[in-house]
Amino acid sequence: MIAQVRTLIATLLLGGLLLIAPSAQAMNAVIYQPQNRDRQVSTAQWQTLMQQLKTMGMDTLVLQWTRYGDAFASEEDQQWLQRQARLAHAAGLQIVVGLYADPNFFARQQQPDAALGNYLNRLRSEDRAQAQRWLEAADSVPVSGWYISAEVDDVNWRAPERQALAKNWLQRERLELQMLSRQPVYISSFFAGNMSPQGYSALISELSGSGVQFWIQDGRGVGKLSGAERALYLQSSAGCTLDNRAASASTTTPASGVVYEIFRALPGQQFHAEPAYPSDTAVLRSIPPCAGKDSVLFSLRYLPAAKGVLSYQ
Repeated sequence: MIAQVRTLIATLLLGGLLLIAPSAQAMNAVIYQPQNRDRQVSTAQWQTLMQQLKTMGMDTLVLQWTRYGDAFASEEDQQWLQRQARLAHAAGLQIVVGLYADPNFFARQQQPDAALGNYLNRLRSEDRAQAQRWLEAADSVPVSGWYISAEVDDVNWRAPERQALAKNWLQRERLELQMLSRQPVYISSFFAGNMSPQGYSALISELSGSGVQFWIQDGRGVGKLSGAERALYLQSSAGCTLDNRAASASTTTPASGVVYEIFRALPGQQFHAEPAYPSDTAVLRSIPPCAGKDSVLFSLRYLPAAKGVLSYQ
């Protein structure tokens, strides 16, 4: 009994210590979605692109995933991704490592609660295995954070029971990842008008109690909501505006940053998009100041600097 109590206390203490992760300054990041066709990019092209990011004031490259279903599952694929990450780090960028992405996530999350709980446990196991794989690589990449590739929307997590499932999943995942490497854990979320701005902010606040840090997608590129509508959601969840009139963010809002969509979605049932800005300078000018919050560009593929290097069609 005493041994069990000691184990429980140690677990609680570890959980508390890990929840208070080392503080870090807000990041200026770019998300990169690896695709098999990117294997044709030369080392020189990739190095130049990473150096351009650094020159622009970016300090972090976020790999959205390091495995996408069966894609990038082989050791050869993993070595290629790790090499790209090492080159980015050599250019002066921190690396946030995305883990396992299930192509069927949005369909699978609609399962009944019991099945959904089992599914989330499987995702957590896949993420842990992927993180361990990267940490144990022969020439491992310095990891400054973990990124959970699954996304939280404003449809499937409205019910309290679903929120409890999600919070438990995220909390357990954070603890397991930080036991491997004590770095912050991130996830992104998006809204489409299915909850009120206040309700959405409450959702993010509840799930942020897991210790996972949330980035809110601004929805500009998808264009499902008007600018005024999107502003209400961003203000309530992240304390950020959509223009340059406010230079500070509310410290009481639950999200730790905003993902700025730098693409423009094209008409059609399947997702197709193009870059929304003609130059890197225009991209940077489009990002409103939001003090104390992470600024994350989505994605590298739509950045003018990547033209002729990474295909977006």
